[in-house]
Amino acid sequence: MSDPTTPPWTCVRDGAHACTIWQRGCHEQGNYLRVYVPDAAARAEQPLRAVLYLHGFALCMPSFYESHLLALAAEGYIVFFPDFQQSDYPSPAPGDPVPAWQEVPRAGPWTDTALRLAGRPAQASVGPEVLHPTLAARYGGGRRLAGAVEPPTVGDLRRVVFPLLLIELILGVIGWFRRTYARNLSHLLWTVAMSLASPPKAWLAQALALVEAGWDDLARERAYAHWRQAQPMVYGFGHSLGGLLSLSLPWALRHEPDARFRPRVIVVADPAAESEMGIPRFAIWLLRLFGAPFSADPLRIRQTGPQLCQPVAILHGADDDLVPPAQWVGPTDGGGTNFSAIHSKAKAIYFSCSNPDGKPPLKAFHNQAVTCTRFYDDALFEFFGGVKHGANAYNTAYIWPGALALFGEQVQPADLLGALPDRPFAITTGEPPPPDAAGSHSDGAPPPGAGGSRPRDPSR
Repeated sequence: MSDPTTPPWTCVRDGAHACTIWQRGCHEQGNYLRVYVPDAAARAEQPLRAVLYLHGFALCMPSFYESHLLALAAEGYIVFFPDFQQSDYPSPAPGDPVPAWQEVPRAGPWTDTALRLAGRPAQASVGPEVLHPTLAARYGGGRRLAGAVEPPTVGDLRRVVFPLLLIELILGVIGWFRRTYARNLSHLLWTVAMSLASPPKAWLAQALALVEAGWDDLARERAYAHWRQAQPMVYGFGHSLGGLLSLSLPWALRHEPDARFRPRVIVVADPAAESEMGIPRFAIWLLRLFGAPFSADPLRIRQTGPQLCQPVAILHGADDDLVPPAQWVGPTDGGGTNFSAIHSKAKAIYFSCSNPDGKPPLKAFHNQAVTCTRFYDDALFEFFGGVKHGANAYNTAYIWPGALALFGEQVQPADLLGALPDRPFAITTGEPPPPDAAGSHSDGAPPPGAGGSRPRDPSR
């Protein structure tokens, strides 16, 4: 029998992509899940193939990746998109437009909450009485899906709210010079403020709990009853922070040999090597100073990579300035590289190069996997990984076909370039050229060491 506290499903048929989109929960209560189920998954004779798709930091809505999610469903994959961060994004039903971004005051309610937190025992649970009424109504007192992440303690939330209020003051000063950027960055951080009271490894556990419960509950639907006895072929995909979490799935499941969502192959786009990457340094410094759980217990590939034995492909951008290529192929303080921390023998890392002469021009920035950032002003994403108003060649000729080729298990990561279509930009398989050199290959001809050559481990 289904848990009575579990929210009901809403579903919408998408005939253009031959799938049904299921959704339940909401971002604010930390139990949001959307599932794209292809028509073929309703036929018992068809093998079940599923993708666990993990989003980037604070990119919690499917609309940021919608074109890719639908493209995977159209190829016959059941795509699970959980919001593993508790956020205050809107949760429109599938097919409904995403409401426009609205600037709402956050400092006032959170300042009131900080005063309430100050006089309470650190180990007390965060309930509605601890939060400003607006926040209590929004977050439901920290309620989560049964069996997933526990609500934060007063001490945990205090170590998040206090530094965020200081960050808000700093952004107020920055706003004198870059008003739109400061306003949007403030919104982005407050949107996931509640989730910063949990460490990233708890977010990974949350994602797994959401998709496991989602599978079990969808299997109660008459059309999917055959899922109950089925073991799907599972594949992992992630972008940015979600890329790190995808690479860490085997580590999270290391004590669960029979876990349903253990991926056979993992493909990631511009992944972070550590969970703090990509966030402004002054914000990270303040979160660390106060001991926020997000920064006090970060997730690192050097911690989780030794458990990763599956085939792995990292699809990166040569001009990514949020997670620069050197973060993966450059030397680390502990010796070796972050890429070498991945134990798998079937692994490869690729760097796409910018093409400023393309029509339209293409830049190999951090948000290659994203298909739309329009929820926010362009002024924020010009600095936060790059603006996208739709899928482009980096999606359709690099990330999407790369993922499909590897998920089909017909090609190994080291041989991926030969499976990709013609593309209007170069891809290098070694350490990427500097930005000016990367941009010079505008005709799509590969730079030295690229093209169809076999990728090498850059750490050697």
